[in-house]
Amino acid sequence: MPIFSIHTNVPVEASKATEIAKEFSKVIARILGKPESYVSVHIQAGSSLVFGGSSDPAGYAVLKSIGGVGGKKNNDHSQELFPLVEKFFGIPGNRFYIEYINIGAADIAFSGATFA
Repeated sequence: MPIFSIHTNVPVEASKATEIAKEFSKVIARILGKPESYVSVHIQAGSSLVFGGSSDPAGYAVLKSIGGVGGKKNNDHSQELFPLVEKFFGIPGNRFYIEYINIGAADIAFSGATFA
């Protein structure tokens, strides 16, 4: 059930955003060891977003998952994700945050029931 949401001030055409989301979906599934069929990726591009007082390309992301995140794992995930952010959006690592959230199985539902 990993959910990866990206918010950026960099404009991206809808068709390109879909292709980028598919690439992130594959990577998220691989690094978390989860089936891609459960991965959800959302890209909100072209947002009003200021980072460090500047409107230069910037953004943030949130990766939520039942397990697979926390501690050293987050550094490992960052090594995989930050280069993709720069590749697809042109955002350097010093203008982007990723927040990692470990969700309890009882705190998220799918197909009418929680994962607990």
